[in-house]
This record gives sequence, structure tokens and C-alpha cells, in this order.
Amino acid sequence: MTRRYSPLQQLKEAKQIAHDHGLFVVERQDARGVTNYLLYRQTQPRNTFVGRRRDISALRAMVCKAANFH
Repeated sequence: MTRRYSPLQQLKEAKQIAHDHGLFVVERQDARGVTNYLLYRQTQPRNTFVGRRRDISALRAMVCKAANFH
């Protein structure tokens, strides 16, 4: 379900949900200047890559799915 919040609010919400469930979001820019959002799960000894999205609403959906957040 797409939220009707601003993209910045969706990004903050996705990062908070991720943090609360042992995940974290990294923002990376590629050579063209497009921002990619990478989702990782905090594991030892190395963090596990979960997925990558360019759209913030898609990132939030992926975070909710990975965190089993309803």
C-alpha cells in the first residue's frame, strides 16, 4: 500500500522500522547521481544484504516485508 506522506517522511519511517527490527538502510549514489537505497540485516560477523530499491515507497514496502511489519 502506498503511503500518502512525503518521500522524506516515508524514508524516515522506513529507516525507523528497519532500526526497530535489526535492519538498516544505506543511501548510495551511482555514477549518474541516482540515489540507491540498500537494505542490510545486522548479523555477525558480517551484515547480510537484503535488497536494493531506487523508489522510496518501494523501499518502505521491502523494509516492511523483511521485518514482517504489518
